[in-house]
Amino acid sequence: MNYIKQLETAKAELQDAITTRVERVREFREYLQSSKFAPVQSDGSRGDWIATAEVDRWLRYIDSPSDTYLY
Repeated sequence: MNYIKQLETAKAELQDAITTRVERVREFREYLQSSKFAPVQSDGSRGDWIATAEVDRWLRYIDSPSDTYLY
């Protein structure tokens, strides 16, 4: 493979990685806006708490290759 083709391939792979991360960050933001995290739950308890393990799982998902799925 010549050098220009190699650079074009690398550029396309980086663009795909950026696009994947942007989409996954959007997914995480949507998840944080879900009813699971409403400030007050139907039973009166606080709903704006999130487990650190859950955040860590999302961050690993955001940082993983594009063929990886969260669930």
